[in-house]
Amino acid sequence: MPDLTFFPDPNVDRVLGVVLELAAEVYTLRDRLHTVEALLERGGALARSDLEAYAPGEQERAQRLAERDALIARILAPMTAESDSPSPPFEPV
Repeated sequence: MPDLTFFPDPNVDRVLGVVLELAAEVYTLRDRLHTVEALLERGGALARSDLEAYAPGEQERAQRLAERDALIARILAPMTAESDSPSPPFEPV
């Protein structure tokens, strides 16, 4: 099947493809997480109220925030990095 083109700049289509792939992955991960939570709750290993009430300590929170910031930096790196070969100027059709 040939690549579909929706925007005049093919790079926009590529970025859209990446975003849609990431969205599909996030959905899959959320679905699996809900399944794990339901199984843990059903088996008595976890109460939903304990999960909702959980608050990480200072060290865990700092680690989570650092991991979040690193993830965001990796995701945005292609858009914020200096490029040796700039893309050609966009020319509307």
